[in-house]
Amino acid sequence: MTNTIQTNALPSTNAELGGIASHPTVVKLRELFFDLLSFELQRFTALGDGASFLCWCSKEDAIEWARLDMFARPTRENPRHLVLRVTINKGLVDDVANVARRRGLLVEGELWRSPSWALEAFVTLDELLAAAPFLASLVRAHEENDAALVMAAPFPTVLASADPLAWDVVASEAAWATIETHLPARRERA
Repeated sequence: MTNTIQTNALPSTNAELGGIASHPTVVKLRELFFDLLSFELQRFTALGDGASFLCWCSKEDAIEWARLDMFARPTRENPRHLVLRVTINKGLVDDVANVARRRGLLVEGELWRSPSWALEAFVTLDELLAAAPFLASLVRAHEENDAALVMAAPFPTVLASADPLAWDVVASEAAWATIETHLPARRERA
């Protein structure tokens, strides 16, 4: 028997996505994404409890992290467009700090150093694994303060601004078409 992912007619709130988030295929894809991101970052990383996030120590000794969340479930008209949101250095930090301490990235008693940047990326399910090297290049570009280190996006994108070091949102065109009515109006083609 195959477990199917439910569909609905409109983008969903995070609360409505619980069944999808725990679907075995989505769980495995999250693990694969974090494995690929960890490999692309080329540094020691720690996976959060339940593979809920990946954290690492930046070159400035700040703890940085990435989370992968479901943003919108597929519709009957467009069943392939499950939209995922990858956040880097955004959201709750308590669980990140606890895992960073347990895994040796942050010494017990050491002060938490906040990262100097944050980003939200929206991609479809089909684009997720291709996004990992692109997002890792953004991490490296921020560490070196060098926009030239950002690789070309592996799919057409809609960006928040022209300067990659100023981006706070980046979305694939396919994801953007699904979610643009739910985000602030910002649109600039890459």
